[in-house]
Amino acid sequence: MRSPTLVILPELSFERMDRLLSARGWFLQSESQTPPLIPGEPELATYVKGLADTTIHYSFNPVLQLRVLGFTGRDAVEAWATVRREVPVADAADVAAWLAAAETKKVLLGLLATETLRERSSMERVAALRFHPEFSVSRTAERVLASLVPDGTEEAFERLKAEKEAHPDRSVLFAHLPGEEHRRQVLRWFIHDYAASNPDIDAVLNSALVDADAEVRVTAVMAAARLQARAVLPALQAARMPTSTREGADPRDRRFYSNLRDLVVQVLSGRPLPPKRERMEPLLRALSGPADVRDDPTLLLYALTTPVDLGPRPVGLPEAVMEREGTYRLRRSGLEARWVPPVEHWLGTGPTLRRVKSPGFFVARVPVSRAAAAWALAASQGPVGTAGSDAEEPVPCSFEEAEQVCAALSRIEGVELRLPSSDEWEMAARGPDGRLFPWGNSMRDDGASRASPWGVEKLVASLPQWARGSLLCGGREQPLCSLRREVAAAHVAAVRWVLVP
Repeated sequence: MRSPTLVILPELSFERMDRLLSARGWFLQSESQTPPLIPGEPELATYVKGLADTTIHYSFNPVLQLRVLGFTGRDAVEAWATVRREVPVADAADVAAWLAAAETKKVLLGLLATETLRERSSMERVAALRFHPEFSVSRTAERVLASLVPDGTEEAFERLKAEKEAHPDRSVLFAHLPGEEHRRQVLRWFIHDYAASNPDIDAVLNSALVDADAEVRVTAVMAAARLQARAVLPALQAARMPTSTREGADPRDRRFYSNLRDLVVQVLSGRPLPPKRERMEPLLRALSGPADVRDDPTLLLYALTTPVDLGPRPVGLPEAVMEREGTYRLRRSGLEARWVPPVEHWLGTGPTLRRVKSPGFFVARVPVSRAAAAWALAASQGPVGTAGSDAEEPVPCSFEEAEQVCAALSRIEGVELRLPSSDEWEMAARGPDGRLFPWGNSMRDDGASRASPWGVEKLVASLPQWARGSLLCGGREQPLCSLRREVAAAHVAAVRWVLVP
């Protein structure tokens, strides 16, 4: 039997926890003798209580603020229950909030808390985090999930078996793939890799056509057409297309989605097409082969049928960039970067729609934080240490101040770091598939926490971001990747740098 454990809320200091335990008769028997990283916060400690044969083992991870109490001895369970009532500890809701946080540090805290507490209610979220763009998160999620699965294997198998018996025509494994973006990409790679459907793909499509995510359902409609999956016609006819903003449908696309499904049903069932077929030729071509992009509707069809290819890795690294465990960082400041490879991107919309090849560049994972900006401006005369965490709220700057921050970082790193052009910003946000938003083609309330295909984050957070020429991109008010507007240089926005090798 595992020893019962508790995870203390991060804001509870060791001193306060010690007072709470002492007030309930627990005596600090020993603590680690090595100097703590944080004064007054030992990383190990042991508590005992009178003559009771029970011990509390305290451990502290100073990087993630993870505080754990483990209980051993004859009355361990009773002691665990008592301390749980008296000391502020994390519950399932706290762990879920950490796992859903935008900050990498909090997500890692949530993963380790999940592992410590054996919090199986978080398994689905942990499974989704295996595909997190931050390598440290994805690697930790893999390990934590592996530690959780054995206890629930039999129960999970029985649940999947029951689902399959209820819906023998569906793929229950596809339905449980973590993250809607993963399910979308599976369907798009089917379109890319197969000329026709088969019984296994039909089962996946039947599941996708009833998926909770609207874009998965619409992608399945396109996949059924392209793969001539006539066996899924009943599910296709019943598929619910998004009809509201709450379901993620932009008002301009709602009728388009419904008409698209009806047309695919007509084509697959062999029914005659309506008159004035010439107006439908671009759409019909997209249903039978790669979309011929001419305008916004055909670009949407392209995005719904094109898998994200992450492109080539950089050929050599600039002296200012280092790679560690799959993550790129600036060598002296430690700020994290993402790689936008030299591949073609669809940019713009309507009359500005065009295809542009990226030169290949590094871009800041998140906008420069207040702490990092202050450090850069102070350290540009002589670097001291590193910039620290770059996951905090971005620093608001005028255009001139934004250029000063980039110039200070350039002096520190010995290489030109500058504001992105509006095209570079859009490439970093949009990825190679021409999607409308950094996270896909559906509207979302949680867009601020979603990364682009290249792993670039906080693109539509509260502050817009500067691009060269006093242009603003992104931000909560203009989440479409293609939007940019010119403002006065005194306007306030966030700073995101690029480095072109």
